[in-house]
Amino acid sequence: MLSERTKRVKPSATLQLNATAQAMRRQGIDVVSFSVGEPDFDTPEHIKEAAIRALKEGKTKYTPVGGIPELKEAIAEKLLRDNGLQYSPEEIIVSCGAKHSLYNIFQAILNPGDEVLILSPYWVSYPAQVLLNDGVPVFVETSEENSFQPTRQSIEEAITPRTKAIVLNSPSNPT
Repeated sequence: MLSERTKRVKPSATLQLNATAQAMRRQGIDVVSFSVGEPDFDTPEHIKEAAIRALKEGKTKYTPVGGIPELKEAIAEKLLRDNGLQYSPEEIIVSCGAKHSLYNIFQAILNPGDEVLILSPYWVSYPAQVLLNDGVPVFVETSEENSFQPTRQSIEEAITPRTKAIVLNSPSNPT
């Protein structure tokens, strides 16, 4: 019933670790879990109040697919102010998070067999996202000695005529 590309994807190591941590907690074991990026604190009060206010004001409809215009303008201003990067709101797409954005990018650019270079260590979702879009993940090793920065040689050796993208990431997370 499932597609062949779906069968190529392995279960998420993050979700497996989280399930193990939850099972241990049910057994009364005190666990500090570093698996799922779930905050260990309650939602701040001002965020709860903003959500309630939005509900009361009827802000419950679909928003523009690429993001709310005012939010895109605020992001463009932030990028210029804090990072010296100039983008117009039309060049900005708001998504549900880094994983969603990367999946959308791969969906838009990959053809079957296209390669995506992924710097190692990497977030566990990257290879699965590439595979789900009929791409081929190609891993480029980095090392602590180089502060996990790839060398020019390692990138050049990994590039082939099928290379379509390079995921530049922090070893700790997509963010």
